[in-house]
Formats: sequence, structure tokens, C-alpha cells
Amino acid sequence: MNFKYKKFPTDPENNPFPNKKSSLRPVIQIDFVTPTGNFHYFVLVDSGADYCMFHAKIGEMLGLDIKSGKPLTFFGTSGEPQKAYFHKVTFRVGGIEHTCEAGFSYDMEKLPYGLLGQDGFFDKWIIKFEHHKENIELKELSH
Repeated sequence: MNFKYKKFPTDPENNPFPNKKSSLRPVIQIDFVTPTGNFHYFVLVDSGADYCMFHAKIGEMLGLDIKSGKPLTFFGTSGEPQKAYFHKVTFRVGGIEHTCEAGFSYDMEKLPYGLLGQDGFFDKWIIKFEHHKENIELKELSH
């Protein structure tokens, strides 16, 4: 299945490339199905992320007791320690059901989307980034 890269506007005041108006990122929509209703969530397909990490509010919307999960201290690009709590979750990627252990963090609130990382996503999908075509191709690995 194919997803288009999403365009994000650049900040004209803080941009090393003054003629660049937007940046492309491999952000896709995933869908959660719950007894109280369905909702979607945007995530960055991130080859530099070790784990799948979501905002804590997403876990709360799923009815999870966030801090009862397996804890992890992690360090993002800021170098500051952050906390996540891992729970097994199921969501749909382009209509295909996907289950993995994902970390939920209250420390991610400044990020505009969650992360699909190496453990839990890259280990279960074939992922092809085609920046020049603004396309991400995902194919589920055979079990």
C-alpha cells in the first residue's frame, strides 16, 4: 500500500533555506477501533526511532492506565530523559490490522505526531521511502 508524504510549512523566521516553503515528512494515518468509537492518529514512519511511541492522551483514549505499563526511560533529540509506558495495542494501517507493544509518553506533548519505530513496526513491514516521488510504500511481512 502507498501513502503520500505530508507537507509541513517551514518557519520563515527560523529556516536555513529561505526559498523552501515546506518540508516533506513520511507521516501516515493509523486508525484505532474502540468500543466507544473509532479515531485516527498521525504517526511519523521513523527509521531512527527504536520503538513505537505515542502520546499518552492516545492511550487514555484507548482506556489504558498509562503508568501501569512497562516503564522505559528514553532520550530524544533533546538529550533529556523522558518516560514512556509500554502496552500492547492494535491499530489499522491502511485497513490492515497491526498489533505491537507501543510506549505512551506524557513527555511527547510538543511533538505533532507519534512515531512508528524499529521494534514493533519496521520488524513487521517492508518499508520503501521514495522521497523524490513523495511516496511511502508499506508491505506487511509474511508470517
